[in-house]
Amino acid sequence: MRKFPPSVDQTNAQGRRNGLLDLLRFAAAFMVVIYHFLYRGAIDGGYLDQSYGVTGEAISLGYLGVNMFFMISGYVIIWSASNRDWYGFSLSRLARLYPAHLVAMTITAIMMALWATPPLSTSFAQWLANLTMLAPLFGQNFMDGAYWSIVIELLFYAWVMIGLFSGVLPRHTDLALAVWLSLVVANNLFIGSRPFELMFLTEYGAYFAFGALVWRMTSHGPSTFRLFLAGLALVMTLHTAEVQRYDVILRLGEASSATATASANLGIIVLFLLAAILGGRFKAGPWMLALGGISYPLYLIHQNAGYILINLTAPGLGKWAALTLATGLSLAVSWWIYACIEPGGRSIIRALFTPAARYLPRTTAHLAVPAE
Repeated sequence: MRKFPPSVDQTNAQGRRNGLLDLLRFAAAFMVVIYHFLYRGAIDGGYLDQSYGVTGEAISLGYLGVNMFFMISGYVIIWSASNRDWYGFSLSRLARLYPAHLVAMTITAIMMALWATPPLSTSFAQWLANLTMLAPLFGQNFMDGAYWSIVIELLFYAWVMIGLFSGVLPRHTDLALAVWLSLVVANNLFIGSRPFELMFLTEYGAYFAFGALVWRMTSHGPSTFRLFLAGLALVMTLHTAEVQRYDVILRLGEASSATATASANLGIIVLFLLAAILGGRFKAGPWMLALGGISYPLYLIHQNAGYILINLTAPGLGKWAALTLATGLSLAVSWWIYACIEPGGRSIIRALFTPAARYLPRTTAHLAVPAE
């Protein structure tokens, strides 16, 4: 079996990777895949010609898989940033995200150009804009609707990079998280500013902050301050989940009950806590690493390409066989991107950008100082 080196982002000082977080990352991605195929695709704009009825309704809260991604990201990224300077962190993020994005986005563009029917469509201008990962800034739609959350991740990374450059991270991580949560509470409960929300990620900030605080407590120990902040973040995730529920009502005309939504939100938090606390006790085998590794390309490749494939094949195969085919091919292409594209892509990006490090200001003093 081919072995792949563990990502530094999820490897602790003893070199042990949290395999349970890998499994949880894959579970979150797969939850979103099933949510799109079984439920959202048919009722949101008619992207799917097929409806899966009550089976789809059972996965109507599958969008919470994205929220789980944000929690895991908060945990892993603050962990990663604790032993890197700003440039090393930024380069690692670019090398991690861009190769898979480029290939998955291009595959989706080709499929849309060849076989898409309304409401799906694409153009060369859209492909060019999506090369930046920030297509709406250039007046174009994302090549795939799932890409919106990648922009949220990029903004989170940008703030972490600023924290590292300024020296705030990792010296004053708890204080930075306290300030951020204050902004989350202020905007979500009182101000309601959309520009403020976008700039400071207040809509989903509670999930990132909760993940970061769990890492702080599992690695540096709990404190009254950290427990208070984690409790505040937890409460704000419930607020976010309820706001999402109303958004689903506006978009789709239906939604799960407030009780079901809150329960599901607490469920993903419990799963995350179990993985974060217990994951270090289990050796991460190659299959865990592989499942964690394919979760990002799976998230990127599945949605619009999957809709097209189901629509093309369902008339001849039947909707359930088409669903199985689309899911299986999404997994297969994700594996190919992870195993064959990403390693070479990371090497190219590092070769291109590492030499520039000698000409840039780098904050390195914090690397010799234990985080608080």
